[in-house]
Amino acid sequence: MKTVARVLIVFLGMILLANAGSAEQGAALHVLLSEVRPGSMGTEHYCMLVFDDHHFHAEKALRRLGKDRERMVYEGQLSDSDWSALTAIVDAKQFRELRVPPSPPALVVSDPHPYTISVARSGGFQNMEFLTKASLKPFEAEVKPLLRWWDVSRNQRTTPSEAPVDARCSLNDATGIFSN
Repeated sequence: MKTVARVLIVFLGMILLANAGSAEQGAALHVLLSEVRPGSMGTEHYCMLVFDDHHFHAEKALRRLGKDRERMVYEGQLSDSDWSALTAIVDAKQFRELRVPPSPPALVVSDPHPYTISVARSGGFQNMEFLTKASLKPFEAEVKPLLRWWDVSRNQRTTPSEAPVDARCSLNDATGIFSN
């Protein structure tokens, strides 16, 4: 019986040690950004997770026929100025009070260009989804500064990482968007 207990303790200790190195360990998700850029031959999917410890996880996927053909992962630490700019945008009163009604499920969307934005707030997340640029238009004044920050951030040179893909950056093929 003591041998079984020792084996279990060693096994649990190994699991704890394996998880101790996780980049997200102890750091809560602060912001999730996702964009799908449709093209004639395929789509590009960009995703960025920013954590409370200023760590980020970003992915860029080239997709065709609803499947990843290539996916690159990037990780790093936001500079103090990038973190300050991000928090100033998402903590601004106008952005904080923004209420975007949920998008109805759609099988066919004209001119799709989906964005998903989630920001951690006390008691949950402030979630926004825009299926088209037209659906973003009424909220553009509040959302554009964040999208500009993200565009500048993802265009900075970052070395690809060997980190695994994060499930929060995966598109759900069950609710695919098709253009007409």
